[in-house]
Amino acid sequence: MKKGIKKTNLSKVAAKGSVYTFASLLIQKFGGLLFTIIIARILLPELFGVYALVLSIVTIVMTFTDLGLGTTAIRYISDSLGNKKRCRSYARFFLKRKIMLILIATIILFASSQYLSFSIYKNPLIYYPLIFSCFFIVSEAVRDFFSIFFVARKDLKPTVFFDLFSQILKIVFSILALLIFTSEFKIPGLFIAFFISSFVTLLISFFILLKKDKEILFGETEKIDKTKINLYWRYMAIATLSIAFFGSIDTLMLGGFIGTEYLAYYRVSLSLILTIRYILMISIPATIGVLFIAKYLIFVVYGIDYLPALSSFYFLSLLIITTPLISLYSIILESKEKPKIVSNAVLISLLSNIIFNYIAIKIFISNPLGMIAGVGFATALSRIILLGILIFYSRKELGIRVKGIGLRKPIFSTSVMIIFLFLFNSLVNMNLFWGILEIILGVGVYLGTFLLVKGLNKDDWKLLRELIKFRIKNK
Repeated sequence: MKKGIKKTNLSKVAAKGSVYTFASLLIQKFGGLLFTIIIARILLPELFGVYALVLSIVTIVMTFTDLGLGTTAIRYISDSLGNKKRCRSYARFFLKRKIMLILIATIILFASSQYLSFSIYKNPLIYYPLIFSCFFIVSEAVRDFFSIFFVARKDLKPTVFFDLFSQILKIVFSILALLIFTSEFKIPGLFIAFFISSFVTLLISFFILLKKDKEILFGETEKIDKTKINLYWRYMAIATLSIAFFGSIDTLMLGGFIGTEYLAYYRVSLSLILTIRYILMISIPATIGVLFIAKYLIFVVYGIDYLPALSSFYFLSLLIITTPLISLYSIILESKEKPKIVSNAVLISLLSNIIFNYIAIKIFISNPLGMIAGVGFATALSRIILLGILIFYSRKELGIRVKGIGLRKPIFSTSVMIIFLFLFNSLVNMNLFWGILEIILGVGVYLGTFLLVKGLNKDDWKLLRELIKFRIKNK
């Protein structure tokens, strides 16, 4: 080993990185859920539906400001950290591309806002929110770019602070905007609040980055292989764009056929489902348990006005199982230099989603609640198709065959829990107290049964002990 180079404990670095990543994820998801609950209760279904529609459009535009550039940049910048000049060259190259994408995306949105509002969705209330969202998109896209350098350097601790600070500012400024602005300007006010919170966080992250490593942006550069970069970026762009449409296509398509209050019901159920999967660590019992308490969960979290969200909630609950598995297989394929497979799989599933959504919309054209239920089913089905494609190619291209993962014991434990929940629901008149108690007892029944049938083997207990030891040592 060369003098001056310290030996690095890679497992410790990876563990710390996982802790910070998980912490950021929790902050984003819990903060996002808290924010959604607050504004959903203040805006009520009609205005919340307007917000959901604008946010879906903004999400798509935000994707065009990245197009997989961030993932590509992390790969090349992290690989060149030992060579300052080359690292700086990559940084400058990706910064120029980022600025170009931001300008193109925001100019197109600004120019098309009137057409989208009055011709496509025939809803004047989304016009000004789309205009003001351009400021937020620029700020957030630049902030996202600077976060790349922290990830590439494996310096994830500051990103936890940025995420927490951004979520707090977003909630505070948004509440102020909703209190200050009148009804028709509440949604534009929200996007002004988003811009302010994003811009403040951007300034802080930029100054911290310069303090840590000023040379990463300023200094001499060298020639880099742009052809190789562009080839990798092309597949990442397809995958990123498809995933973005995948996450918003249901809302965008529904927005043209139903009132904003029904759109709010759909988004409320989707928001809860996508958050619950991060709260509940065991997907099979989580899915079943959520079905039993769905009505009470929506009532307690969002209020009685959003109970019609149940029609799509049941179908969307399947995402609790499929979403983490899709993420896992995507990471495996991308890490093995197979981004093309992921991008093609997402594209195929996106097209399937559009077709299924269209069929559901046509079948239930006169029944809005049936329509959001049908689109919920279409969304869940398209995710299953995506997961199936990823699993197939993981086996074909990489030889990954999942055997002996021990699903019998979780399924058996879940079955016992289902019997308990049926009996519990038949014996009590459900309210908030009984609902909380049912969740606690249901988890207890599942875990108790799982341990009794020896669902955890020796390796599982060993891993658990090691994680506990690591946590104690690093307090």
